[in-house]
Amino acid sequence: MAIDTEAARLLVAGMKSGIPFTNTITLGRQSYLPGNRESRQLLLEYGIDPARHPDLFTGQQGERYAEPFFRLLGARRIESLDASDFEGATTVHDLNQPVASELKGQFDVVYDGGTLEHVFNFLVAIRNCMDLVRVGGRVILHTTANNYFGHGFYQYSPELFFRIFTADNGFSVERLIAMEYGPRRRWYEVSDPASIKARTPLINAYPVLLFVQARKDAEGPLFEKVPQQSDYSNMWQGCAAQGKPGTAPHECAPASAGARIKRALIERAPASARMLEAFKFSDWNRAFSFRNRAAFKPVHKRRL
Repeated sequence: MAIDTEAARLLVAGMKSGIPFTNTITLGRQSYLPGNRESRQLLLEYGIDPARHPDLFTGQQGERYAEPFFRLLGARRIESLDASDFEGATTVHDLNQPVASELKGQFDVVYDGGTLEHVFNFLVAIRNCMDLVRVGGRVILHTTANNYFGHGFYQYSPELFFRIFTADNGFSVERLIAMEYGPRRRWYEVSDPASIKARTPLINAYPVLLFVQARKDAEGPLFEKVPQQSDYSNMWQGCAAQGKPGTAPHECAPASAGARIKRALIERAPASARMLEAFKFSDWNRAFSFRNRAAFKPVHKRRL
Protein backbone atom coordinates (compact mmCIF):
# COMPACT_ATOMS: atom_id res chain seq x y z
CA MET A 1 0.00 0.00 0.00
CA ALA A 2 1.72 3.12 -1.17
CA ILE A 3 1.36 6.60 -2.60
CA ASP A 4 3.44 6.96 -5.76
CA THR A 5 4.10 10.06 -7.86
CA GLU A 6 0.87 9.68 -9.86
CA ALA A 7 -1.35 9.36 -6.79
CA ALA A 8 0.54 12.15 -5.01
CA ARG A 9 -0.16 14.54 -7.88
CA LEU A 10 -3.87 13.74 -7.91
CA LEU A 11 -4.16 14.07 -4.13
CA VAL A 12 -2.40 17.45 -4.12
CA ALA A 13 -4.66 18.58 -6.98
CA GLY A 14 -7.67 17.42 -4.95
CA MET A 15 -6.51 19.38 -1.92
CA LYS A 16 -6.02 22.48 -4.09
CA SER A 17 -9.53 22.06 -5.51
CA GLY A 18 -10.99 22.22 -2.01
CA ILE A 19 -11.25 18.62 -0.84
CA PRO A 20 -10.88 18.62 2.96
CA PHE A 21 -8.48 16.00 4.30
CA THR A 22 -8.99 17.06 7.94
CA ASN A 23 -9.99 13.59 9.15
CA THR A 24 -8.39 10.93 6.96
CA ILE A 25 -8.35 7.16 7.22
CA THR A 26 -6.33 4.86 4.95
CA LEU A 27 -6.83 1.19 4.15
CA GLY A 28 -3.51 -0.15 5.28
CA ARG A 29 -0.82 2.17 6.54
CA GLN A 30 0.40 3.90 3.41
CA SER A 31 4.01 4.30 2.39
CA TYR A 32 5.20 7.39 0.51
CA LEU A 33 7.33 6.53 -2.53
CA PRO A 34 8.31 9.75 -4.39
CA GLY A 35 11.89 10.87 -3.99
CA ASN A 36 12.93 14.28 -2.66
CA ARG A 37 13.46 15.82 -6.08
CA GLU A 38 10.08 14.64 -7.37
CA SER A 39 8.36 15.81 -4.20
CA ARG A 40 9.89 19.30 -4.35
CA GLN A 41 9.00 19.66 -8.01
CA LEU A 42 5.41 18.62 -7.40
CA LEU A 43 4.95 20.99 -4.47
CA LEU A 44 6.43 23.93 -6.36
CA GLU A 45 4.10 23.26 -9.31
CA TYR A 46 1.16 23.74 -6.96
CA GLY A 47 2.59 26.78 -5.19
CA ILE A 48 3.55 24.93 -2.01
CA ASP A 49 6.81 25.81 -0.29
CA PRO A 50 8.73 22.54 0.35
CA ALA A 51 10.64 24.22 3.22
CA ARG A 52 7.39 24.35 5.21
CA HIS A 53 7.11 20.55 5.15
CA PRO A 54 10.49 19.16 6.26
CA ASP A 55 8.95 15.93 7.61
CA LEU A 56 8.12 14.92 4.04
CA PHE A 57 11.83 14.70 3.26
CA THR A 58 12.92 12.83 6.40
CA GLY A 59 14.18 9.27 6.03
CA GLN A 60 15.22 7.17 3.07
CA GLN A 61 13.18 7.08 -0.13
CA GLY A 62 11.09 3.91 -0.17
CA GLU A 63 11.12 3.64 3.64
CA ARG A 64 8.79 6.54 4.48
CA TYR A 65 5.24 6.38 5.69
CA ALA A 66 2.67 8.81 4.31
CA GLU A 67 1.50 10.65 7.45
CA PRO A 68 3.66 13.74 6.68
CA PHE A 69 2.17 13.85 3.19
CA PHE A 70 -1.39 13.72 4.53
CA ARG A 71 -0.53 16.48 7.02
CA LEU A 72 0.65 18.55 4.06
CA LEU A 73 -2.80 17.95 2.53
CA GLY A 74 -4.39 19.36 5.69
CA ALA A 75 -5.05 16.23 7.71
CA ARG A 76 -5.17 16.71 11.48
CA ARG A 77 -6.36 13.21 12.29
CA ILE A 78 -4.76 10.36 10.34
CA GLU A 79 -5.95 6.84 11.02
CA SER A 80 -5.01 3.61 9.28
CA LEU A 81 -6.88 0.34 9.22
CA ASP A 82 -5.29 -3.06 8.52
CA ALA A 83 -5.84 -6.74 9.22
CA SER A 84 -2.44 -6.87 10.97
CA ASP A 85 -0.37 -4.52 13.12
CA PHE A 86 2.87 -5.37 11.28
CA GLU A 87 3.09 -1.82 9.84
CA GLY A 88 1.69 -0.05 12.87
CA ALA A 89 -1.88 0.61 11.72
CA THR A 90 -3.89 2.57 14.29
CA THR A 91 -6.81 0.11 14.03
CA VAL A 92 -6.42 -3.62 13.49
CA HIS A 93 -9.47 -4.79 11.58
CA ASP A 94 -10.10 -7.34 8.83
CA LEU A 95 -11.90 -5.57 5.99
CA ASN A 96 -13.68 -8.82 5.20
CA GLN A 97 -15.83 -7.89 8.21
CA PRO A 98 -17.99 -4.76 8.73
CA VAL A 99 -16.29 -1.89 10.57
CA ALA A 100 -17.37 -0.86 14.05
CA SER A 101 -20.33 1.51 14.22
CA GLU A 102 -18.33 4.17 16.09
CA LEU A 103 -16.08 4.62 13.03
CA LYS A 104 -18.91 5.14 10.57
CA GLY A 105 -19.30 8.63 9.13
CA GLN A 106 -16.22 9.93 10.93
CA PHE A 107 -13.90 10.76 8.04
CA ASP A 108 -13.55 13.41 5.36
CA VAL A 109 -11.40 11.11 3.20
CA VAL A 110 -11.16 7.34 2.99
CA TYR A 111 -8.08 6.52 0.93
CA ASP A 112 -7.02 3.17 -0.49
CA GLY A 113 -3.67 2.97 -2.25
CA GLY A 114 -3.64 -0.75 -3.00
CA THR A 115 -5.64 -2.77 -0.47
CA LEU A 116 -9.06 -3.59 -1.91
CA GLU A 117 -7.76 -5.99 -4.55
CA HIS A 118 -6.29 -8.14 -1.75
CA VAL A 119 -9.53 -8.43 0.26
CA PHE A 120 -11.58 -11.48 -0.67
CA ASN A 121 -14.97 -10.13 0.42
CA PHE A 122 -14.98 -7.09 -1.85
CA LEU A 123 -18.61 -6.14 -1.23
CA VAL A 124 -18.06 -5.87 2.53
CA ALA A 125 -14.78 -3.99 2.01
CA ILE A 126 -16.27 -1.39 -0.35
CA ARG A 127 -19.27 -0.94 1.96
CA ASN A 128 -16.81 -0.25 4.76
CA CYS A 129 -15.27 2.53 2.66
CA MET A 130 -18.70 4.01 1.97
CA ASP A 131 -19.71 3.75 5.64
CA LEU A 132 -16.52 5.32 7.02
CA VAL A 133 -16.84 8.57 5.06
CA ARG A 134 -19.11 11.41 6.17
CA VAL A 135 -21.60 13.20 3.92
CA GLY A 136 -19.60 15.68 1.84
CA GLY A 137 -16.44 13.58 2.13
CA ARG A 138 -14.63 11.48 -0.45
CA VAL A 139 -13.75 7.87 -1.05
CA ILE A 140 -10.50 7.91 -3.05
CA LEU A 141 -9.18 4.66 -4.50
CA HIS A 142 -5.96 3.89 -6.39
CA THR A 143 -6.47 0.34 -7.47
CA THR A 144 -5.67 -2.34 -10.04
CA ALA A 145 -7.07 -2.69 -13.56
CA ASN A 146 -5.34 -4.20 -16.61
CA ASN A 147 -2.25 -6.40 -16.47
CA TYR A 148 -2.22 -7.07 -12.73
CA PHE A 149 -2.92 -10.77 -13.27
CA GLY A 150 -1.86 -12.64 -10.13
CA HIS A 151 -1.19 -9.50 -8.09
CA GLY A 152 -4.22 -9.86 -5.84
CA PHE A 153 -7.67 -11.41 -5.89
CA TYR A 154 -9.08 -8.88 -8.36
CA GLN A 155 -8.47 -6.58 -11.31
CA TYR A 156 -11.25 -4.01 -11.53
CA SER A 157 -13.36 -2.66 -14.37
CA PRO A 158 -14.17 1.08 -14.36
CA GLU A 159 -17.85 0.24 -14.70
CA LEU A 160 -17.81 -1.48 -11.32
CA PHE A 161 -17.10 1.85 -9.60
CA PHE A 162 -19.51 3.81 -11.79
CA ARG A 163 -22.27 1.41 -10.74
CA ILE A 164 -21.25 1.41 -7.05
CA PHE A 165 -20.88 5.16 -6.53
CA THR A 166 -24.35 6.16 -7.72
CA ALA A 167 -27.15 8.39 -6.44
CA ASP A 168 -29.01 5.22 -5.39
CA ASN A 169 -26.21 4.69 -2.85
CA GLY A 170 -25.82 8.39 -1.99
CA PHE A 171 -22.62 8.91 -4.01
CA SER A 172 -21.38 10.48 -7.23
CA VAL A 173 -18.18 9.84 -9.18
CA GLU A 174 -16.19 13.06 -9.47
CA ARG A 175 -13.20 11.60 -11.29
CA LEU A 176 -12.18 8.24 -12.67
CA ILE A 177 -8.77 8.12 -14.34
CA ALA A 178 -6.98 5.17 -15.92
CA MET A 179 -3.22 5.53 -15.53
CA GLU A 180 -1.03 3.51 -17.86
CA TYR A 181 2.25 2.65 -16.14
CA GLY A 182 4.37 2.62 -19.27
CA PRO A 183 7.40 4.83 -19.98
CA ARG A 184 5.21 7.93 -20.40
CA ARG A 185 2.77 7.33 -17.51
CA ARG A 186 -0.22 8.46 -19.58
CA TRP A 187 -3.57 9.32 -17.97
CA TYR A 188 -7.08 9.02 -19.40
CA GLU A 189 -10.43 10.13 -18.01
CA VAL A 190 -12.74 7.13 -18.37
CA SER A 191 -16.30 7.69 -19.60
CA ASP A 192 -19.23 6.17 -17.75
CA PRO A 193 -20.46 3.30 -19.97
CA ALA A 194 -24.04 4.26 -19.07
CA SER A 195 -23.45 7.74 -20.55
CA ILE A 196 -21.87 6.62 -23.81
CA LYS A 197 -24.09 3.50 -24.04
CA ALA A 198 -21.07 1.31 -24.71
CA ARG A 199 -18.48 -0.67 -22.82
CA THR A 200 -14.99 0.68 -22.20
CA PRO A 201 -12.85 -2.38 -23.05
CA LEU A 202 -9.08 -2.12 -23.05
CA ILE A 203 -6.29 -4.37 -24.30
CA ASN A 204 -2.85 -2.86 -23.77
CA ALA A 205 0.78 -3.70 -23.04
CA TYR A 206 1.39 -1.99 -19.69
CA PRO A 207 -0.11 -2.16 -16.18
CA VAL A 208 -3.07 0.14 -15.61
CA LEU A 209 -4.24 1.54 -12.27
CA LEU A 210 -7.57 3.27 -11.70
CA PHE A 211 -7.83 6.44 -9.65
CA VAL A 212 -11.40 6.81 -8.40
CA GLN A 213 -12.67 9.88 -6.57
CA ALA A 214 -16.26 9.67 -5.34
CA ARG A 215 -18.22 12.12 -3.19
CA LYS A 216 -20.73 11.08 -0.56
CA ASP A 217 -23.81 13.23 -1.17
CA ALA A 218 -26.31 11.64 1.21
CA GLU A 219 -26.60 9.10 3.99
CA GLY A 220 -28.81 6.12 3.37
CA PRO A 221 -29.02 2.35 2.89
CA LEU A 222 -26.47 0.87 0.50
CA PHE A 223 -27.17 -1.51 -2.38
CA GLU A 224 -30.94 -1.72 -1.88
CA LYS A 225 -30.94 -1.68 -5.66
CA VAL A 226 -28.45 -4.26 -6.93
CA PRO A 227 -26.10 -2.76 -9.56
CA GLN A 228 -26.42 -4.09 -13.08
CA GLN A 229 -23.96 -3.65 -15.94
CA SER A 230 -25.28 -0.74 -17.98
CA ASP A 231 -25.22 -2.28 -21.45
CA TYR A 232 -27.35 -5.19 -20.27
CA SER A 233 -29.76 -2.82 -18.57
CA ASN A 234 -30.04 -0.83 -21.81
CA MET A 235 -30.59 -4.04 -23.77
CA TRP A 236 -33.34 -5.21 -21.46
CA GLN A 237 -35.01 -1.81 -21.52
CA GLY A 238 -34.79 -1.73 -25.31
CA CYS A 239 -36.53 -5.07 -25.61
CA ALA A 240 -39.18 -3.98 -23.12
CA ALA A 241 -39.75 -0.75 -25.07
CA GLN A 242 -40.41 -2.84 -28.18
CA GLY A 243 -42.90 -4.97 -26.28
CA LYS A 244 -40.60 -8.01 -26.36
CA PRO A 245 -39.60 -8.68 -22.74
CA GLY A 246 -37.84 -11.99 -22.26
CA THR A 247 -36.66 -12.23 -25.87
CA ALA A 248 -33.10 -12.82 -27.03
CA PRO A 249 -31.01 -9.72 -27.86
CA HIS A 250 -30.83 -10.51 -31.58
CA GLU A 251 -34.63 -10.37 -31.74
CA CYS A 252 -34.63 -6.75 -30.50
CA ALA A 253 -31.66 -5.36 -32.44
CA PRO A 254 -30.31 -6.42 -35.83
CA ALA A 255 -26.82 -7.89 -35.99
CA SER A 256 -24.03 -5.60 -37.17
CA ALA A 257 -22.33 -6.14 -40.52
CA GLY A 258 -19.25 -7.46 -38.70
CA ALA A 259 -21.33 -9.97 -36.76
CA ARG A 260 -23.02 -11.19 -39.95
CA ILE A 261 -19.63 -11.64 -41.66
CA LYS A 262 -18.30 -13.54 -38.65
CA ARG A 263 -21.28 -15.89 -38.66
CA ALA A 264 -20.80 -16.61 -42.34
CA LEU A 265 -17.08 -17.23 -41.89
CA ILE A 266 -17.61 -19.58 -38.95
CA GLU A 267 -19.79 -21.77 -41.17
CA ARG A 268 -17.57 -21.62 -44.27
CA ALA A 269 -14.02 -20.83 -43.09
CA PRO A 270 -13.71 -21.21 -39.31
CA ALA A 271 -9.93 -20.66 -39.25
CA SER A 272 -10.39 -17.28 -40.96
CA ALA A 273 -13.14 -16.44 -38.49
CA ARG A 274 -10.77 -17.08 -35.60
CA MET A 275 -8.12 -14.88 -37.20
CA LEU A 276 -10.68 -12.09 -37.56
CA GLU A 277 -11.65 -12.51 -33.92
CA ALA A 278 -8.00 -12.36 -32.81
CA PHE A 279 -7.60 -9.07 -34.67
CA LYS A 280 -10.78 -7.69 -33.11
CA PHE A 281 -9.66 -8.47 -29.57
CA SER A 282 -6.30 -6.71 -29.76
CA ASP A 283 -4.89 -3.23 -29.31
CA TRP A 284 -4.83 -2.94 -33.11
CA ASN A 285 -8.57 -2.40 -32.82
CA ARG A 286 -9.18 1.22 -31.84
CA ALA A 287 -12.30 0.21 -29.89
CA PHE A 288 -10.11 -1.84 -27.51
CA SER A 289 -7.38 0.74 -27.02
CA PHE A 290 -6.75 4.09 -25.35
CA ARG A 291 -7.28 5.60 -28.83
CA ASN A 292 -11.01 5.13 -28.33
CA ARG A 293 -11.91 8.74 -27.56
CA ALA A 294 -15.51 7.95 -26.65
CA ALA A 295 -14.22 5.86 -23.75
CA PHE A 296 -10.87 7.46 -22.90
CA LYS A 297 -10.02 11.16 -22.95
CA PRO A 298 -6.38 12.17 -22.40
CA VAL A 299 -5.69 14.08 -19.19
CA HIS A 300 -2.95 16.74 -19.07
CA LYS A 301 -1.41 16.25 -15.64
CA ARG A 302 -0.17 19.82 -15.29
CA ARG A 303 -3.62 21.26 -15.93
CA LEU A 304 -5.34 19.58 -13.00
